Amino acid sequence: MRHEPLLPVLLVLLLALSVAYHGFASVTNFRNIAVQASPLIIAAVGMTYVIMTAGIDLSVGSMLFLAAAIESSHPVAGLPTAAVFAVICAAGVGMGLLNGLAVALTRVPALIVTLATMQVFRGAGGHITGQQNIDLPANLRGIGTGSLLGAPAPILLAAAVALSGGFVFSRSTFGRYIQAVGSSADAAVNAGLPTRRVIAGAYALAGLLAAVASLTETARLGTVQPSIGQGYELTVITAVVLGGTSLFGGRGSIGGAVLGALILTTVQTGLVFSGTSPYVFDIVRGGVLLAAVLAAGARWRNLAQAAGLVGRLVRHGTDGPTA
Repeated sequence: MRHEPLLPVLLVLLLALSVAYHGFASVTNFRNIAVQASPLIIAAVGMTYVIMTAGIDLSVGSMLFLAAAIESSHPVAGLPTAAVFAVICAAGVGMGLLNGLAVALTRVPALIVTLATMQVFRGAGGHITGQQNIDLPANLRGIGTGSLLGAPAPILLAAAVALSGGFVFSRSTFGRYIQAVGSSADAAVNAGLPTRRVIAGAYALAGLLAAVASLTETARLGTVQPSIGQGYELTVITAVVLGGTSLFGGRGSIGGAVLGALILTTVQTGLVFSGTSPYVFDIVRGGVLLAAVLAAGARWRNLAQAAGLVGRLVRHGTDGPTA
């Protein structure tokens, strides 16, 4: 598989930190890492679909916050648990669909669209919460603190999302369309694919999974905080590109995104054990993302140069040698 090299990286990282810090190599700590990574894994699955279309979603952290704010609002929090989850998932689909339709119909770059909605969603969430911490009722915390057969609910939910996302990505018509649109949107249009619907669907899926990640994160914390989701978009994007998904679209995998999320969470946990400033994680995250961008840019330039060379050879072969 394309992203198998990341698994040894994760294992070596776990081994190195286990040797370096007493108490790191414990079932409890490994379990905590998996639980903490679960919301990131869920959001990263959705972001993989978006980036595979050669798009980007900078609003995922704000969508997470707005979903949490809606969950904590008085009219919604008083509903039965299943109804609350349905409302939040619907809100996530709505936010993602807004992004997707704006990108697909207006052809405004996704970077600009989602930069704008990032502000809109966070402002709406701040208005709902009044920028105050709001405790969630006990019935909404089970998805973050419960367990099934000894396995924490967040881990089970993340695994279900990753497996489902991977199946849809590799086995469904929608997944094949996603890859086709990301590889060449013009070719997809010429082939008669519903390009606009595919793009809108990718963003809607990302919004849905941002909402599910929000339900998991807020349930684990037991409260909705004004800072929730701040900078989260960069962590999600870094996990996805670390997992091998191309920022130019058309190439990637769900498994790679999952491993990327686990590696980032492991690094963050290792920094906690070392007593290092939490800002070091921002440096690490930014460095990884910059390296991925530079590598993707170099690959794109190499492909463009190769295409230009092939074009010149074809022209020379057709027109004959030039003096």
